[in-house]
Amino acid sequence: MSRNFDLLAQIEMKSGSSDQASGSPIHNASIMPIPSNDGGVDRSDETLRLVQRIFLSANGHAPRQVVLCGVDQENGSSSICAAAGLTLAANSSRPVCLVDANVRSPGLSSKFGIDGTAPFSGTSAPLREQCVKVGGNLWLASSNILADNGRVLLPVNELKERLAQLREMFGYVLIDAPGTSVCGDAQLLGQVADAVVLVIEANSTRRLTARHAKESFDAAGVRLLGTVLHNRSFPIPEKLYRRL
Repeated sequence: MSRNFDLLAQIEMKSGSSDQASGSPIHNASIMPIPSNDGGVDRSDETLRLVQRIFLSANGHAPRQVVLCGVDQENGSSSICAAAGLTLAANSSRPVCLVDANVRSPGLSSKFGIDGTAPFSGTSAPLREQCVKVGGNLWLASSNILADNGRVLLPVNELKERLAQLREMFGYVLIDAPGTSVCGDAQLLGQVADAVVLVIEANSTRRLTARHAKESFDAAGVRLLGTVLHNRSFPIPEKLYRRL
């Protein structure tokens, strides 16, 4: 992959081995703690570095609305999105909102013990009241915020309006989207949000598939910040990751 397709975080590395063939599964991700139903999570130093690199940059140009997605249907984007949101909320005074945009399988909502399949409550109530407070300055918006009652994402213009409303109410918005090989929702959301982070799952995501995902974002004009390697079982110098 190209040099702008870089690792953003390395989490809890352990010893192991890897097959570097381009068509083989990627064996180089790291274990991300999964929050319990009460929102508790191990806020590791690696997660903090990820949050600092994406959201808390001192250059004044850090994105405020970021989509996190995997490649395949089963991936670690929900776990990483939850952990990053909890860590960001713990290290910022600005309100943070997690958005479960996986309308077909709302995994992010389930991690906080929330029903992500409830029908959309309509537009009469303020948007923040339709979100569930899961921490001191952390909220969760279930998939009905961005979808209609048919479990389909809203049209682009409505998505832009909804995200604009969330931007006014929250300092940061982290959006968990379905895998790029499942549907085009991640690309669509990436076009209306500030940027995308791609989650690569160890031992299952194939390099060719990940490359196609990157190319699909490039073709859609989506700003791809980089990748997070999930469930990696062995350490590799970061210099090598930049050659993936």
